[in-house]
Parts: sequence; C-alpha cells; structure tokens
Amino acid sequence: MRPYLVLLTAALTVSTSGCSWIGMDDYVRDRSDDYRKAEAIPEMDVPEGLSTSSIESLYPIPPATNELLIGTEFEVPRPAPLLGDDQANQVRIQKLGNEQWILLDGSPSEIWPRIRSFLIANRIAIEGEDPSQGLIDSSWLAFKSDPTRREKYRYRVEQGIQRNSTEIYVLQSGYMQPEGVEVEPPQGWPEVSNDLEREAWMVRELAGYLAETSEQSSVSLLAQGISTTNKVYMTRVADGTPIIDLRLPFERAWASLGRSLSRGGFTTDDLNRDAQVYYITFNPEPDEEEEGGIWDTMFGWWGDDAENNPWIGRAYRVRVHEAEEGVTVTLERDDNNAFDEGEAEFILGIIKANLA
Repeated sequence: MRPYLVLLTAALTVSTSGCSWIGMDDYVRDRSDDYRKAEAIPEMDVPEGLSTSSIESLYPIPPATNELLIGTEFEVPRPAPLLGDDQANQVRIQKLGNEQWILLDGSPSEIWPRIRSFLIANRIAIEGEDPSQGLIDSSWLAFKSDPTRREKYRYRVEQGIQRNSTEIYVLQSGYMQPEGVEVEPPQGWPEVSNDLEREAWMVRELAGYLAETSEQSSVSLLAQGISTTNKVYMTRVADGTPIIDLRLPFERAWASLGRSLSRGGFTTDDLNRDAQVYYITFNPEPDEEEEGGIWDTMFGWWGDDAENNPWIGRAYRVRVHEAEEGVTVTLERDDNNAFDEGEAEFILGIIKANLA
C-alpha cells in the first residue's frame, strides 16, 4: 500500500473514533449528583498570634431542627377576591367643579392614535405634538357659523388612576377676529380655557367619537413615553396597618373616594369634609339579574349565602390624610374594635378597585 494511502486510512480511523468517543456515556460522566458526596472539612487552623477576622464560612449550614407546628391551630386567610368592573370599556366624562376630563379604558399609548384619528376625521390640523408629555395641539380653527371666532385646542393624555386606564383633558384658547381687522393671536396657552362652554363642547365631541370607535385598537410607539406610573397603591405603614396611597390632589381624591364608596356597595351614613372623614356601612346589594358582575364574584367567593361575609352591615370610618405626594386613605371600625383577620385589606381593596 502506498504511504499516503496508509496515512489517509489512519486519519479517517482517528476522526471516526473521536466522534464515537464524544458520544459515549462511559466517557462523559454525569456530575449532577456530585453535591451528594460533598463533605464538611475542619475549619482553618490559624497560627497563634494571627487575626482571624477576615476568615468566615462561605457556605454555612444552618442547624437542623425538628420543631413542627403539629398540635397548633392556624387558619389560612382568604385571598382577596377578584372583583370585576361593571363599567369596563365605557367612555365617561368626569367633572369636578369647573374641571372635566374623559376617562376610558386603555393605556395612553393606545388612546393617543385614536385622538389623532378624531382630529384627522374632523379635518383639524395638528400644529404640534409632544408624545413624551402626552400633548397634541391643534392649529387655529375658523367656523362658518361664526366667522369672527378663532380658537385652538390642546389635548393632554395621561395615565388614569387604575392600571390600563387613560384620562384626556382639553384646553381651549380663543380670540375674536373682526372682519377687516388684523388681530394678533394670543401666544402660549392659558391656565384654564378661555371659554368653558367651548371646552365642554369639544370634550363631548371627542368622547362621542371615542365611544363610537371603541373597537379600534392600535398602539403608538411615540406615545409609549407617556408616564404610566400608577396613581393608587395599597401599602402598609410601619406597624403593618394597610392604607391606600392615592397620588391625587385632595379635592380630586375626596370626590373620587365618594364615587368609589357608592360603586363599591357602601352606604355613606354621614361625612365631614372639614374633618376629612366618611362614615360608611358595608351594605352591598347584589344584582340578581346580572351574573358575573362585581357582586356575583364577591358573594360567590364567600359561598352560596351572602351572609357568609361577616362584615356586611358593619360600620366604618374612612379618613383622608393629606400627604407629600397626594393623600393616604385609612380605615377604622366605627365601634373602635380591632379588625378581624383580613378585614381591613378586604374593605380597602374594594375601595381601591372602584377609584376613578
């Protein structure tokens, strides 16, 4: 046999055997159980006179214990109920004094393109946009019904109180342009609308459009920069007492709390605006005709009989405390007794779920 053929045969033999060697279980050892063979070794023996402050065990083994809870009584607390929203997918106009806004479900990045669609559909030119601040400005508009009127609108989009909700505020600026007279348009934007009736008109027009196009869904990548920081949290103070942390001005928080109590199945027996307290009774009335609603869910959680909920008919005091970043909401039993296990969390959870 020629020498180069011998070398070629040997190379093929080595390469073939190499592939076989890599796939053999006998040579690739399974090390997954090696930890079972680990043994404790004695601590390092440090010569006398040297410091041991920098020496410590890397993986200390805690002492074994045989203490069990056998013979003790412990009742696992019920989890908080999953409450449905009977007003989901609705477009609502909220009012507080002279302020009004549109509230609807969906993130700001989902609502942003729908506002732009409203402007395009009504042939309203867009003068400027700032997605990071949630602002859309229209150009100056003229109207056939009143040729002397000039106005423009600013639409502000921001995160609502609840997760996946959006609030839309409209600001109007206007001036009169008499025929044959040159008038310089005002610069900048006023703190409040120049004409509250025109603002209300635009709010109704936009809300109606959003209600009619509720099935449309898209997301603006530019508007994803709008802050979606939550405005309401359930938290605890140092002693473990649960509270609601609501990041709203007091007037708005007070009004929102009143609506929440009404929607949440509470009867407001009295209120003291100066003392910042609501006196309420938990007295829900489940809707027997509607299945799957908020009360159907809650009562089903307690069992077939609504009376299984031991807190129905109990009176409470709901207090609002002004804080650095809004308000906090606390709960007290009207009889001044301590709460049952999970009672405060349950009642505050219903209030939180209905804030808007």
